[in-house]
Amino acid sequence: MTAATEPNSPSSCRVDAGPWAASMGYQQESMSLPREVESLSKKTKMSSRVGGARHSVTLALVICIFVASYSLLDIDDLLLRVQTSLGYIPSATAQTQQLGATTSVSKTLAASQCQGGMQRNSSTDREGPEDQQLADEDDDSATCVGRRIYIYKLPPQFNQKLIENCENQQGWALMCDDLSNQGLGAPFDVPESDPSAHLLLPTSAWYKTNQFSLELLFHERLKKYPCLTENPERATMSYIPFYSALDLTPKLFEPSVAVRDRLSERLVGWLQSNSHWERSRGNKHVMVLGRIVWDYVRPEKASQPSSWGNALVSLPEFWNVTKLSIERNPWDSEQMAVPYPTSFHPSSDAEMVAWQSTIRTAQRDKLVVFVGSPRHNKVPGTELRHELMRQCNSTNRSENKSNNNTMSQASASNQNSRCTMVLCNVVKCALNPQAPIRAFLESVFCLQPPGDSATRKSLFDCLLAGAIPVLFDNMTAAKQYQWHLPRDTASYAITIDPKHVPKNPPPPSSVCLSFSLYVCVCLLCVCVAS
Repeated sequence: MTAATEPNSPSSCRVDAGPWAASMGYQQESMSLPREVESLSKKTKMSSRVGGARHSVTLALVICIFVASYSLLDIDDLLLRVQTSLGYIPSATAQTQQLGATTSVSKTLAASQCQGGMQRNSSTDREGPEDQQLADEDDDSATCVGRRIYIYKLPPQFNQKLIENCENQQGWALMCDDLSNQGLGAPFDVPESDPSAHLLLPTSAWYKTNQFSLELLFHERLKKYPCLTENPERATMSYIPFYSALDLTPKLFEPSVAVRDRLSERLVGWLQSNSHWERSRGNKHVMVLGRIVWDYVRPEKASQPSSWGNALVSLPEFWNVTKLSIERNPWDSEQMAVPYPTSFHPSSDAEMVAWQSTIRTAQRDKLVVFVGSPRHNKVPGTELRHELMRQCNSTNRSENKSNNNTMSQASASNQNSRCTMVLCNVVKCALNPQAPIRAFLESVFCLQPPGDSATRKSLFDCLLAGAIPVLFDNMTAAKQYQWHLPRDTASYAITIDPKHVPKNPPPPSSVCLSFSLYVCVCLLCVCVAS
């Protein structure tokens, strides 16, 4: 598999990979920032931001179709990209038919896709023997040439049992709720008194989808793929439905690396007993990783309790397998990034159009918003995040003073404030995902500093709501989602070098205090000397 080509743009200023990327051993590569975007980032008038927001809204209407909902995920398009990366070139007829179904956004939203896609009632979405028989019959048609997929029938311990054993899992308190509705999670239950209630329409399209549920969502969607085959030798690609994130998340802080690796090693043993796997040795195989890839790359021989994650990706048996994850290592040609799942899951054209209307008519009276939580100082990139949060707070305090202290800081940030924050450690964004979405709908720009890693679910929530992301690390988007986001990052975001983020000088009161102390010390020294 060969990764997509790096995007190119006119040179204007250099953007380093950022402190997080450097800490992971990345080379400090650079990317270009066009003059138009650099000048836009320097403007201060709200009107200029609002004008840019209109362009972002248009782009968001396109992007959200791909990143908002895996219930409408265009499997044909994704699989064509995977097959091309694997080196398989379909016949001219099959390729024309396949590309014809994915040349426009409207085709993605065609009624056949929506009606044949994932339904929300789990009781009616299970694939039965009749469905599989129809899939095999369709497998013989010309439309399936070069598109056949074989799904391994793994023992339940590798997927279904992980869902059934969701109760009381350490590190994932609401795992059962998050995995309900085949990975969509619980439906939104926003009270009428909540200001978000009139924004998140239609209500039937919104779910509390966990950011680590990609494996289950992908598997359930793929079960409805029309060109499945029971014969692995006829398949262009084979899919391994292992729910690695469901296995690893509750064990991330387990001191025993053997416990963290146990199920991955059992999977290797099971695959090695399969004749199809033994013949292919992992070539033309795909697996989905529900967490960032760095949680799976612990060296196989590293047995210290302090070693992070498990060794799934490091196992030699999986080196040839194509890995799709929410964050990839861009220097590994067998990995590609897939956007984080969001909470928006439309099941019809009407629901999509309704949300597009909400984006177009949103009143964006906030200039910039940050959604996230403070991070431990040992996490790379934390200094940038904390500086942005400090400046946002400082802006709000200044506005409070200009309003003669008639409003509290919280209320000031909600009335035409230049900067507002949604602190997820306070708001509990996982339990109340409507709070971030509302904040993005009301803002022109959204700050996206790296957190635990370079990528953020917040980036896709921001795009989904039509706001303009402000990026500080080219590992956040440019080097990640090359199958889903435009190659020209400047077409949907502003990129700022973290080195160019100004640090406010200390307040005059602290300068005066320091000077007074200095004078006092000098006078004391003179008295002692005399």
